[in-house]
Formats: sequence, C-alpha cells, structure tokens
Amino acid sequence: MARLRSALAPDRADAVAAWAVTAGLVAAVGRFLLVGEPDWAAFTALLALVAVVVPVATRDPAVTVPAELLAAAAVPVAVRAAGALPGATPFVAAAALGLLVAVVLDAFTSLSMTPRFAAVFVVVATMAAAGAWAVGSWVLDAVAGTSFVGTADELMWDLIVATAVGVGAGVLFDVYCHVSGRIERLRPDADAADADRAVGGDAGSGARLVGALQAVLLGIAAIAVARGDATLLVNSAVPLGITLVPALLRRQYGYAMDARLVAWIAGASTLHAVGALALYGAFGWYDSLAHTFSAGLVAGAGYALARSVERHSDAVAFTREFRATFVVLFVLAVGVAWEVLEFASGGLAAVTGGEAVLAQYGTTDIVNDLAFNTVGAVLVAAFASAHFEGLAARLAGRVGALVGGGD
Repeated sequence: MARLRSALAPDRADAVAAWAVTAGLVAAVGRFLLVGEPDWAAFTALLALVAVVVPVATRDPAVTVPAELLAAAAVPVAVRAAGALPGATPFVAAAALGLLVAVVLDAFTSLSMTPRFAAVFVVVATMAAAGAWAVGSWVLDAVAGTSFVGTADELMWDLIVATAVGVGAGVLFDVYCHVSGRIERLRPDADAADADRAVGGDAGSGARLVGALQAVLLGIAAIAVARGDATLLVNSAVPLGITLVPALLRRQYGYAMDARLVAWIAGASTLHAVGALALYGAFGWYDSLAHTFSAGLVAGAGYALARSVERHSDAVAFTREFRATFVVLFVLAVGVAWEVLEFASGGLAAVTGGEAVLAQYGTTDIVNDLAFNTVGAVLVAAFASAHFEGLAARLAGRVGALVGGGD
C-alpha cells in the first residue's frame, strides 16, 4: 500500500524544475490563445493552475507536485505548441490534468486515495472529459454556430484516442508509483469483512415482476429466431442473460440482491430489447428513455465500486461530494466505452458485409446518448445511491486490485 500525498514532500531541487515547467505552461497558454486554439489554452491553464495550487496552499515554494509528473503532463502541451502534431487532441492534456488533480485532492482535502485507485480515477476522468467535451461542443455548435464537432467518424476517433490515452496514463502512473522513491509505503490493510445481505423491497412482488419481464425478453428472442434476425436475437438474448445474473449471484455466492435493484436490472434490459424490436426506430425519445434508465444502473455500479474500495481499506476515504462526482464521471466513461463499442460494431459489419449488432445514427445520436446517460447518473447520485450499499458491502473484500498500488 502507498500514500499518494507523500509525493508532495518538500524538495528544493525538484521544486526548481517544477517551477520552470510551470512557467513553460503559462507561456504555452499565451501561444495557444494567439493561434486560436482556446481548448488547448484552457487545458494548459488548468494544468498551470493545479501546479501553482500546491505551493500556494502550503505557503512553501519548495513544495510542488513532482517535477517528473508535471513534465510528463507538459509533454503534449509542448508538442502541440510547437505544431509537431496538429491532429492531436487535448485529451492527452486532460489525462495529465486528471492525474495532477488526484494528487492535489488527496493532499489538501479530506479525500484519501491510494495510487492504484488514483490511476483508475485518471482513466475514468479522461474518458468522462471526452464525453463531456462532445456534449458541450455539440451544444455550443447548435447554439452559437461554431464547428467544434465534425463528422460522427471524427467524433468517434476523438473518443477512441481519449480512451487509449486515459488507459495509457493510468498504467504509466501506476508504474510510476511502484518505482518512485517519493511515494511513502504503508502496510497493507486487512480486507474488510463482507456484508452479504441486502435489504429492501418486497421480494415476492419483485420476483413476479422480474419473471414477467423475462417472459417478454424470451418472447422477443423467439421472434428474432422466427425472423432469422441475428441482430435482434443478440439484443434480446444478452439482456435476458443479464436478468439471470442476480439469481446466479444468489445461488453461487449467497448474495441476495435488493429486490428493487433486481427489478431495475430487468426493466432496463427489457427496455433495450423492446427498443431493438421496434421502438428505437419509431420514437426518437425512446432511445433517450432507455439510456437514462440503463445509465442509472451503471451509476449504481460506479457508486458500489467507490464504496467497496472505501470499505476495503482504511487508507481510502471519500467525501460524499466525491462519490457523487465519481458516479457521474463513471457513467460518462462507460458511455464513451459503449459508443466506441458501437462504432467498432459498425466497422466490423462494414468489413464483413453483415449487419451491425450495435448501431449508431450520426453525431446527434452519439451526443444524445451521452447526455441522457448523464441524466441517469445525476438522478442516482442524488436520490438512489442507497440501493447499492448492499452490493458495495459484498464487493468490499474483492477489490484489492483497485486499492493496492505502489506496494
């Protein structure tokens, strides 16, 4: 186990290098503004601001973020400012920003996270930033007549690059924490005890509702077989399988999921299958409804993940505000991953000459999906996170890979 905030120990030689990098970032902000690249200017300004926060907060110019981390964060900025890679996206800088923010939050707030979870946070935050950028840019284009968002393919490649960059940054940060001499080592905490029981909801009525929804899914799958429609079969059989997961968890691991949560899973699965059967094409609003409903489940999974990490180790402590923020970021990140999966499905279909199992319908469809995913996330973060406490307790003893880092 390692303590992330220990990376901010005072070091005069390191501070000199960090201040030099910070000065370079400030100069790059001016450069980007002059050449008309406000997105890069904004990201670079945020990097410089985070770098300055540390010495200002400690009132000691010798206390800075590690110069090597700040220099790594400045590399994409320097490359872009020099015009070496004009096609590069600012998501490389976003990944670096997420990394520095994680270190600063751990050091100066009641939030506490291990390096391994910080690496996960960097991945999630980078992908979420890409999703938020897509939605915000599309809205700005529609309202102000700008042209930040290009074609659907261009937007998807931006999201793919953001995903790759986020994963790469997370992996590199985890490796850095293993080899850096600035990260203080702690003794691993014992796993938190499992709390296997979940409560809430009327199990009898919930089971009847789930059974009815499973019958609907089975009927749609039968229609797909009769039509010889492989796409519809996948979009009904997979949701049917998902509705069986709670029963499998109960049988194999003795975990009785909250009845209302089981019904939620079945409802989201059925909404998708019914949409694939007919309603996605017939009603534009139906896709938004399905995404909001499904995003609520993803949000719950994100909440359970964060809470289980907290339960697992005393070295981790999240504020209520961070949990809510993480839920929204997690849903945006999963939404980006889903859009990448849909894009890959379309690409595979184009190569093989078949029909895409997962379909996209242009830039508006992509942005609409991401926006309503966020709506579902906000609703769960604000009103329904308690339904996932039982799942978090069950996962607490099984998230060591997300907690241990730098050990």
